[in-house]
Order: sequence, then C-alpha cells, then structure tokens
Amino acid sequence: MSQTSTSTSGDWLPVLSDMDGPRYLAFVQALENDVQTGILKPGTRLLPQRDMANQLGLSVGTVSRAYAEAEARGLISGEVGRGTFVQRRRLPANTKATAQTTINLALNVPPSTGEAELIASVLSEILVDGALSPLLGYLPHQGLPSHREIMAGWLAAFGMKAETANLFITHGGQHALSIALNMVAAPKETVLTERFTYSGMVALSAQNEYRLHGVDGDAQGLLPEALDRAFTETGARVLFATPSLQTPTGTVMMLERRQQIADVVQKHRAYFLEDDVYAFLFASPPTPISTLIPDRSFYVTSFAKCLAPGLRIAAMIVPEQFRDRSINAVRATGWMASPIMAEVVARLIHSGDLLRQVHAKRAAAARRNAIADRVLGTWLTPMSDTPGFHRWLPIPAGRTLIALVTQAAQAGITIAPPGALQQVDRGTLGTRLCLGHPATDDILENALLELRQILEAAEAISFV
Repeated sequence: MSQTSTSTSGDWLPVLSDMDGPRYLAFVQALENDVQTGILKPGTRLLPQRDMANQLGLSVGTVSRAYAEAEARGLISGEVGRGTFVQRRRLPANTKATAQTTINLALNVPPSTGEAELIASVLSEILVDGALSPLLGYLPHQGLPSHREIMAGWLAAFGMKAETANLFITHGGQHALSIALNMVAAPKETVLTERFTYSGMVALSAQNEYRLHGVDGDAQGLLPEALDRAFTETGARVLFATPSLQTPTGTVMMLERRQQIADVVQKHRAYFLEDDVYAFLFASPPTPISTLIPDRSFYVTSFAKCLAPGLRIAAMIVPEQFRDRSINAVRATGWMASPIMAEVVARLIHSGDLLRQVHAKRAAAARRNAIADRVLGTWLTPMSDTPGFHRWLPIPAGRTLIALVTQAAQAGITIAPPGALQQVDRGTLGTRLCLGHPATDDILENALLELRQILEAAEAISFV
C-alpha cells in the first residue's frame, strides 16, 4: 500500500520515494490504492496540476500525464472551472456494462493527456491577472501581434519559418482552408487532392462546388509524374495535400519527394494548400513544402490535435501577395478568431506547457499504435516511423466496407462509413481507424479485438 501525506492546507499528496517505475505511474498507483482503501473519498478535490507539481518537486508535464492516466482509469474527473475530483470507481473496461457503450473509431481526436485542467488553469490566470477585459473588444482581424509572434516562434521550431506579418490566426484549420481556397479557386473549378482526401475538403467542395480530382500516390504520398499529368489534363491550378501523416492513409513524404512536388507546382504556376496539422508528432519534423515555394503556398496548421479541438485556433501563413485579401476574408467570415482562446494558446506556448502536452500526445500515440499493431497486425497498412492518431485499414478482397461498418456498429463500434472519407477516384478501398477517441488504452484494445474477429470471420451481412 502507498504512503500518503497532506499538504499544509490538508490536501492529499502521495509519497513516491519508495515506489518504482515512472513517476507518473507511481502517482497513479498511489492514488488508486488510496481510493480502494477508502483513504480518498469520492468527491475529494485534488490540487491543481501546477500546485501538485510544486508540492511533489515534479514537472508539470509529469503531473499532467499522471492526471490524464488517472482520469482514463476512471479514478478522477476534471471539471472546467472547478477542478479535479475523485470519482466513484467505474466498472472495468472489459465488463458487460462497458461493452454496451459505443466506441468511436471514426472521430480523429487526440487522446486526453490532461489538457482540460491546463486550459482551465490558464483561463483562471487570465481572470486573476486582469487580462480578460482587453480581449473582449474588436481586435485586429489577423490576430493580436503578440499572439502571432509567439505562434510564429512555435511554428519555426517545427520547421516552418515565415514573416509574422503573413501569419493569420483563424477559427480552426477548416476556416483557414476555406479562406485559402477562396483566394485561388473559383466555384466549379478543379482542385487536385490525394486519391483519398480529408473530409473537410469534401465539405468545402460541396459548399462551393469545387471539382475534386484525385491524384495517384504510393507509400510516400503523391506521385510527381501523376501530379504533373493531372495539372496538364485538368487545367487545375490548385493542389491540396497533407504531406505528413496524411489523413486518412497515414503516408509521409520524404524530403526528395517534397522537392519534386514543389517543382511540379512551380512548373504549372499553381498554388499549394498544405495541411500540416500533425507536424508536432515528429521529433524532427519534415521540411514543409511551403518553405520550398513560399510565393505559391498557403500553410495551415492548428492546435486541435496537439491541444484541444474546442479551442478553434489555427495558424495560416499566406503568400505576401494575398495578405490584404486574406485580412478582408477573415473580416468577412468572422471578423477575428477568438482572442481569448488565442491568449490561452499563447500562454501555454510561453510557459512550456504546450510542449509538454506535445510529448504526452506523442507517447499516447506510440502506445495506441503498438496496441493496433499487436491486435490487427497485417490487416493494417504499416505505420510510418512517427506514430499518429489514425491508421489505414484496407478492406480485404471479397469483403465490402458497408458490411464491415454494419457489423462493427452491431458490436458497438463506430468506424467511418463509405463517403465519410472521400475516395476521389477509383482505388484500393479502405477505411481510417482513429485511435485517439477511446477513453483508455484497454477500451481501444477491446474494440480492435472485436474488429479482428469480424475481419477473420466470414462476412455476415448481405444486402438485397
């Protein structure tokens, strides 16, 4: 049994000095022991992460990871604006009760790593230090210069260097892509994409009547010869792609291929929209294509996958010649992104908490991909050297995606149905499995085991 102590204010503290293993797991084990023995009662409020870290002499990142793991195990629950509280013990993930809960493998969100309490803490700081009032007015469409400067520094650390004057803060990555497309493509014009493309691009094409045209690729993404041919044959002047951990297939372009793609775009005097939302997952991020052709590229990333989708904060870097029009586009479609949420992101970058979240997300991605490989093995397309939050599942010969979706749904598992991930042209049928949404690693593993049983059995659904 763990030893425990209390802070000077009477708050619970674990004694970790006599426990083996990583500090964050020792913390969780101490917490679990004290919940099971009744030392910690349901409803007990734990110290905020920063205070707990200070009391224990640990980094905020370690405590953040411990809180995230404890929440995933059902030991605690964070409530925005109130704090973190001990919960009543939930049934284990493999019980009948949990088996009846739908497990979502269709929504591509990052695993929880304690970001909720961090964001709540920063919002409290904004209130306490009087910074809220200046953020409530009409502020620059492009975003506050101080916010843009700190975000530009963040992007530079991941390989994307650009002038702060050309950086825009937007209402998430989708808003940025909408603005960029509006700059360079008219309704009914052709836009080139990977053969399987991001569902948000499909939504934009439906809204604005863009004609999507898929381009052949391989394990490294788009094929330069196929792209060259597609520009010539379609007359398109816009390419949208995700070179790093492409969604839905997970491919990653190497530097030589990126240079080749940049050369093709330059040759046809086209424009490139680069979605680089997963760059943070790389210890050494690949060079963005946008740095190779800055005058012909719109670079988009967001803080949805490395922090939280609900912040709705993204960064877009535009070519100099589109800066004025882009400012008006932001004004026309929302005036400005939320300065309060931009302030949250800026403070998390400045404090180092966002970088600690990045390391926690990378670790969670590695764990969950290891589970996926162990359970589904050769069913999945091999993972790149950098684990992401999604994997590509080709549909075996003789099987149908609609039947797989239906059988999975009957087992309480949601996977992306046909049409959710646009297959622009004919090609190998498959679906994306999202690994981040299940609350715990055990729940994910149970869902993947169920999928494996479905894949190994004869197709059980037919339609007439």
